[in-house]
Amino acid sequence: MTRRLGFRTRGGPAQGWGNIYRLASFARYCEDAGEVHAVFFAEGPDEVARYLEGQGFEVHMLPEGLTPAREDVLLAEHARFDVCFAELLEITPERQAVLRRHAERLVVFDDLCDHTYEADLVVSGQDLPSHANRALSAARTRFLVGYDYFLCRPEFAPFVGLPRAHAERLERVLVTLGGGGYAVGYLKAAMALAELSELDPQVTFVLGPAAHGDLPARLRAILPRAEILGGVGDLHQRLWDCDLVIGSAGYTKLEAALTQTPCLMMSVQWHQLPLAQVFAERTGTPDLGYMSYVEPAVLAAGLFLLRRRIRASET
Repeated sequence: MTRRLGFRTRGGPAQGWGNIYRLASFARYCEDAGEVHAVFFAEGPDEVARYLEGQGFEVHMLPEGLTPAREDVLLAEHARFDVCFAELLEITPERQAVLRRHAERLVVFDDLCDHTYEADLVVSGQDLPSHANRALSAARTRFLVGYDYFLCRPEFAPFVGLPRAHAERLERVLVTLGGGGYAVGYLKAAMALAELSELDPQVTFVLGPAAHGDLPARLRAILPRAEILGGVGDLHQRLWDCDLVIGSAGYTKLEAALTQTPCLMMSVQWHQLPLAQVFAERTGTPDLGYMSYVEPAVLAAGLFLLRRRIRASET
């Protein structure tokens, strides 16, 4: 008997694309395991629908910012789920209760664990000092917390544990902060890299699949030789091939760790600040702070510092 799995998420300029990419990978894994039909209910721009439909999923786009009560009505028009998987910032207890009414079981992916929960299972692939809301959540709710539970896209798995030698100098730098409205972060990264004239690295920007207005032109004005891309399907290989990545403090820092890529973290969402702080403490990965407060000169200094640290560790 085919099991029906629901995936509730949101993506786009305000939220980025991490939730969309990872839930799509997980849904594909479930379908490949057999006897499963995955159905997406998502908020976001047209690019979100096109991406998910391009992956072969049944997709139902929801109005942006709909209330839990309205969502309850819309979900009632569809068959009940065996399991509903949800990942979105606005996963309030009220929304969880709605989703659970339309599913036998509810699984919530939430890096921050800063809500109270009505779910059967809460999975956080990050690490934080405490998750104090457990006592306020439903008695049935189980928690799986830590980097071991990171929802890794399968294409990254072959790189885990591979021997890797790092280049003597910064020849290839990748900048990927996510597909949201993060122009200020990308521009500051470009300004910092422009200061590395003595190294003259080849720089690639991966901006994500959404439209980016005049950002590509503004980046080329700073770094005329830079490669500027939208969404890519080979980020895993690009991380492996580059000498350093300036990446977001959300998922990218963990993907860099999987590919053993030296990383400078920049928080592009406020909720990434505690995630970056803990990751820096655990791993020594430099934390630049929130993108709007990062000075390009400090970012450039971080690039030089990280390069020296890598050289010292390999001598």
